[in-house]
Amino acid sequence: MKKLLLAVLVTFLSVAVFGVSDSVLVMAIETEPVGFDPTLVTAFASHRVLENVYDGLLKYDENMNLVPNLAEDFEVVDPYTIVFKIREGVKFHNGETLTVEDVLFTFERIRDPEVKAPAASYYGEVETIRSLDGNKVEFKLKIPMASSLLPNFAGVNSAILSKSFVESGANLQLETNGTGPFYIAEFVAGNYIRLRKNADYFVAGLPYLDEIKMMIMPEEVTRVSALRNGDVDIAKISEPLSLNQLASDKFVIYRTPVLSYYLLGFNTTRGPLSKPEVRNALSYAVSREMIVKAVAFDEATVTGPLNPELDFWALQPNQFEEYSYNPSKAKQLLAEAGYPNGFEFEIVAAQRYNFDKVAQVIQAQLAEIGVIAKINLVEWGIFISKWRESDFDSFISMNSGSIDPDIQFNRTFRTGGSTNVFLYSNPEVDDLLDRGRSESDMNARKLIYEEVQRKLVEESPILFLYSPNTLFASNNSVKGFRSLANESLVFLRETSKD
Repeated sequence: MKKLLLAVLVTFLSVAVFGVSDSVLVMAIETEPVGFDPTLVTAFASHRVLENVYDGLLKYDENMNLVPNLAEDFEVVDPYTIVFKIREGVKFHNGETLTVEDVLFTFERIRDPEVKAPAASYYGEVETIRSLDGNKVEFKLKIPMASSLLPNFAGVNSAILSKSFVESGANLQLETNGTGPFYIAEFVAGNYIRLRKNADYFVAGLPYLDEIKMMIMPEEVTRVSALRNGDVDIAKISEPLSLNQLASDKFVIYRTPVLSYYLLGFNTTRGPLSKPEVRNALSYAVSREMIVKAVAFDEATVTGPLNPELDFWALQPNQFEEYSYNPSKAKQLLAEAGYPNGFEFEIVAAQRYNFDKVAQVIQAQLAEIGVIAKINLVEWGIFISKWRESDFDSFISMNSGSIDPDIQFNRTFRTGGSTNVFLYSNPEVDDLLDRGRSESDMNARKLIYEEVQRKLVEESPILFLYSPNTLFASNNSVKGFRSLANESLVFLRETSKD
């Protein structure tokens, strides 16, 4: 009884009755989710859970191609118009049937300024959303940006909600009611999340597993020990050196290069950090290659504003002079900016995702040019709060990437963007983003976004550091597991156990 009182236990919506399952995957995860409202959450940990509970109109296949999901088909009629045909017979976890009204309601909620949805800025150029005959929904745009808008429909922040469920007054941060392959049966804060199979999932035969128990284990040593001892079947690996403890005949390693990137973000309104030339100087003082070796043990790639793997869009890191490690140049720029003796500022970091280790390496590097960076190590909830409120001089974090630069840049670097916690504002960048979003010629778009990349490195509202490999390890009973380049775990629905 006392143990129950010590845990916050949330029992989630379920109407189907499931028998005792013998197909249970026990998974060790690093970070506890922070809320379950798909329209609002930004934390990676929440997304990894919710992408298996909710569905979007589209989804990514294993090659990061957009394919139908709740929309059984879609058509870009012209650069201003997208039409989705909504799949029929899909049920929410409470047994209600998905309708076009649910789709319309979801996007009305996302676009409502009072909701403050992170995805709202993506849909700012949508003029109308309306239903058409044949169970279809039409998005009519103000500018010709249909192709650049499409990837948003595959994200958790655009997942489709039940209108009646939301209007019933349910607290979506605690209660879920999706259409996905699993529903949340139980959440014991700080302990585990239990996902159970949705027997009415609209894809026949899926999911393969009856249950997934996600054990929350912040410490790497705990996750690795649990895997080696057989207490879990699969574990998230954050420390590449941990792989040395896993014998190749007993364990399988899953390695995926990802689009997300580590960063040192600045509050561009505070003290010396408000000056682009100061931020630019710090870029010269940071050796990204050294961070990759010291923290990621070479399980990562130095990145510019766009992931180097995006060959068509990305300028490569070696194309930016600011990426060359040059402490002398950094000192010169600081002196020219009025700080010949350096200055002092704070880096907010958490122990999750090795943010603290990245901060320590940068702290040592900046000390060489006379800049004192004090690390403020906070617990995860406080870190998220400081991020949301722009309550920092700087912070170490990780942003999700995208296959399309409009998504990558717009909400993060546009003036007033929904995740522009750096308070960065540059009318020239805003204009470039507007032009890139509306340009229909791909080669012309490429040139526009190359200029955006140059401006972001030159002004450095953040220092882009590196993109890691996502690492998981499992015992030999796990089959079919894979993660995507956007770190999505949607293929847990196709994971099984011997």
